[in-house]
Amino acid sequence: MTGTARLTFTARREHRRLTRAADMPPATHREVMRTADIPVPADDGVELLTDHWHAPGADGHTLLIRTPYGRDGIGGVARFIAERGHHVIVQSCRGTFGSGGTFDPLHDEVADGQAAMRWLRRQAWTTGRVHSWGGSYFGVTQWAYCDGDERPDAMGIAISARRFDDAILYPGGGFSIDTPLTWAYALDIQEKPLLERIRALLLAKPALVRGSLATPPSEAVRAARGADPRFFRQWVEHSDQGDAWWHPMHFASDLETIPPVTLLAGWQDLFLVGQLADHEELSAAGRPVRLIVGDWVHGAPEITVIGVREALAAFSATEPAGGARVEITGGVGWRDLESWPPPSTPIEIELTDTGRLSPVAATSETASADAAVLAYRYDPADPTPDAGGRTLNPFSAGRRDQRARERRDDVLVFTGDALADDLVIMGEPAFEATFASSNPRADLFVRLCEVDAKGASRTVTDGYRRLSPDAEPDEPRRIRLALAPIAHRFAAGSRLRLQVSSGAHPLHLRNSGTEDPVRDHSRLIPSEQSVQVGGTSPAILTLPAVSQATAPAVHPGVRR
Repeated sequence: MTGTARLTFTARREHRRLTRAADMPPATHREVMRTADIPVPADDGVELLTDHWHAPGADGHTLLIRTPYGRDGIGGVARFIAERGHHVIVQSCRGTFGSGGTFDPLHDEVADGQAAMRWLRRQAWTTGRVHSWGGSYFGVTQWAYCDGDERPDAMGIAISARRFDDAILYPGGGFSIDTPLTWAYALDIQEKPLLERIRALLLAKPALVRGSLATPPSEAVRAARGADPRFFRQWVEHSDQGDAWWHPMHFASDLETIPPVTLLAGWQDLFLVGQLADHEELSAAGRPVRLIVGDWVHGAPEITVIGVREALAAFSATEPAGGARVEITGGVGWRDLESWPPPSTPIEIELTDTGRLSPVAATSETASADAAVLAYRYDPADPTPDAGGRTLNPFSAGRRDQRARERRDDVLVFTGDALADDLVIMGEPAFEATFASSNPRADLFVRLCEVDAKGASRTVTDGYRRLSPDAEPDEPRRIRLALAPIAHRFAAGSRLRLQVSSGAHPLHLRNSGTEDPVRDHSRLIPSEQSVQVGGTSPAILTLPAVSQATAPAVHPGVRR
């Protein structure tokens, strides 16, 4: 069925945002047609419903988008790009919004993506390059192309990663229950009638809290929503690091199969660490890759605006763009870099027994010369809360006020003096300390914050690890923990603050303290933890410092 392209309310709003954005190429066509519900056959005969957006007589390039969230929602982007003379193909993943079969996340994306690519290459109007585009699960479908014979000529991947499990389900070795629970809740309601969706959204916040505390955790979606998706139970079941069940879903392992790609990441996004790891591997392999990182949570509207701008620029480019553009948070703005991370100078800061952060050069005067042990009790029945972070949950994502968390007895807090000058950090901070627990089955969670002149403490970055259970009870062990990369200016007058704890629930599922698998949690055993400061094995925070003038300021819309 072909007709004049019409947009839903949400898509019209997206289209207006794109039209008003700076540095977009002008429209070349006023009329745009939409051929809807084209049945594209998958290899097993399942029909994947597909829309074709185009202007009459357009002979531009083609943008391919595969999504499990419905084709209408992406209509604003599709129309905007079609108005500039390009063809846009939007396909519903199997089992969603009219496409046949059952949606089984990740499992069918290689085969179905290949079927879509083969169909697309056969069309008479596919006369230019074929690029793929999109973020989050849209990005997962793009990485899957790289495991087949038919690949796009270029990819634009936002807020996503090649290894879905390592990136957002089990970062650090624990189960990050907040994100998959939120996603399962959203998937369950997305095709419901409007009034039911509204009601579910109004009830979502307490429902997600209830689900995150479900015992066993495999019942989380049932507790939150009354649904029982098979994929969620499988993810809980296969939560051990290195589980071979995940291997077929580790896409694009052969880096040579990856076409030129633009990676669009967010400092507050759940995929950040995995996406920067992808960039590091591609750069090391000499693959054409461009990196853009802004100060966004997952799904922020700025991601779509910059992503569309980059997609249109890629159609016009004579060769793949490279380099990196990052937004330095804390009021600095955007910088173009030759590579990420830029060269830096490590600054070491010591934790003291008086709760201070003291530069190592000054510790001879200010820090305790003798070793001291700081202790706290972790109780999974009253798990240490996350208070924000890189999660899909909209009720807790991003930089949140930390003062309530920092008042808890199970969080050690260390604070520096007011900074005399700005301090710009770009790269991966690290924490190293001697840690012991009465129960070797313990977690370590470290969060770096900035405290403003009014005393408000807000997250800058954090790191987490589920520790190996191989140690003996109360055996001290030296732990080095990487925090998520940042590009941030700590302003003069502000103070650095470091939190050390053994949990951030439900950003990371509470540690039961037992050898029971994640799917169980029938027992919750508290433990006594300790961190050594001072002495010959001090607790050290290392920060990669750079000059604020590392690169000239740029507008985020300028493509160089």
